[in-house]
Amino acid sequence: MSRDEFRCLMCGHCCLNLVDAYRGCVSDADLELWHSKGRHDLLSRVETLDLGPGNRLHLAWIDPETGDDVERCPWLIENPKDGGHSCSINDVKPEHCRSYPEHEKHGRDTGCPGCSPPAEKLGQA
Repeated sequence: MSRDEFRCLMCGHCCLNLVDAYRGCVSDADLELWHSKGRHDLLSRVETLDLGPGNRLHLAWIDPETGDDVERCPWLIENPKDGGHSCSINDVKPEHCRSYPEHEKHGRDTGCPGCSPPAEKLGQA
């Protein structure tokens, strides 16, 4: 399966399990986009760590009240009609979300049902 062949099942699996610290990071380009669009709601959920000259890490998503990491994406919404999920910030979602999964193995390693063999996909097991 190539990246172009991947079809999201809208199950929300990738957004319900934010456990990989690297995957919870956003890019400088994401921050620039959100600044340009005045998306302070998004910016308030990012913590930037200064790791030394020219080396910063932007952690997402943080609870703006407690500063704690959140376990699920705060922008994931449930679709009551079909039980699926969608992204409430789809037009400005982070780069790593737009490129998920990077490849089939990445999808399988993170448990993405859309990357499972056809018989194992949701509703077909």
